[in-house]
Amino acid sequence: MHRLASVGRTGRWLVHGLASELTSNLLPGRAAPPPLSPSQGGLAVVTGATGGIGEEVCRGLAERGFEVCCAARDRRRGEALAASIREGGGCAFYVDLDLEERRPAERLARVLRGRRVRLLVNNAGSMGGSVGVTLRVNLCAPASLAVALWPRLGAEGRVVNVGSSSHLRAAGVSLSATDAAIDRGLRAYAQSKLGLMHVSLLLRAASAASGGPAVRDCHPGVVWTPMLRRQLGAPLCRLLEASGASRRLFRTPQQGAATVLWAALSDEGHGGGGGVRAWRSEYFVDCRRDDAAASPESRDLAAARQSWRWLVEAEPELARRAAAERGLARAIAEAEANSRQTG
Repeated sequence: MHRLASVGRTGRWLVHGLASELTSNLLPGRAAPPPLSPSQGGLAVVTGATGGIGEEVCRGLAERGFEVCCAARDRRRGEALAASIREGGGCAFYVDLDLEERRPAERLARVLRGRRVRLLVNNAGSMGGSVGVTLRVNLCAPASLAVALWPRLGAEGRVVNVGSSSHLRAAGVSLSATDAAIDRGLRAYAQSKLGLMHVSLLLRAASAASGGPAVRDCHPGVVWTPMLRRQLGAPLCRLLEASGASRRLFRTPQQGAATVLWAALSDEGHGGGGGVRAWRSEYFVDCRRDDAAASPESRDLAAARQSWRWLVEAEPELARRAAAERGLARAIAEAEANSRQTG
């Protein structure tokens, strides 16, 4: 039965995720994102800033008046990006941040020195490496960053967790964050993306209870990024590029970043109140909010609590921070009880 359910979820992803996205990319005249109104500025932290999507997100935020903290582990490219933004009239600085290391949130918090943060974009990702690294980079690190920066975000802040339609393949988080085996079937990748959506769900519950920041998930689509090219391998990439298929089948980093920016800056669907169903999902694809594109598992508070327990075992420091920061742990615990009462 378990194997059959797993096959069903994989089929769901192939049809409603990958095939749908590639077909959409093939259609002529990809819709341009609606114009975003000027932002109020402030400090924006973007992880994975030197990757294809991350760089475009940093540039887009700087163009809209944010001071951008370009957080990444490639110092040369990160400093070059920040310098390029400054040369163009924007405001940016680089922070050396390797999410594979232990406690990256503490390092970032020290660098920011108590500064108020308007926006956190958890964009960094890992695919095709070890199971443990995939889970730490895609799930443990962004959860820790969100909790560590929570008190600096406040009610006007926003957290955007960059996800993937691969979450449709997963039912929960069960693999080990210390597993050194290669994630050949990308199970860890799928679980990490669902787990991050569970973190978003619990943080939205806490925010609804305490007036905290908005928390959103987004999927930039199938994008021709360095991470995807590494996964596909050089021979196939050369073939796709030579045939022009890479341009037809995949989005550019700029096109992928448009949805991330839309989730970060638009007010579409934003608003408090309305009970549990009002915050069960805030999922953005194709520069619009589309909660129906998220899996039912991603909106399951009981499953989210299981993912939280997995996280606390993998990152014990997370529980201490959550307990200290505005009663996050209490709000997360209450969320499941509220869900049973309201449906």
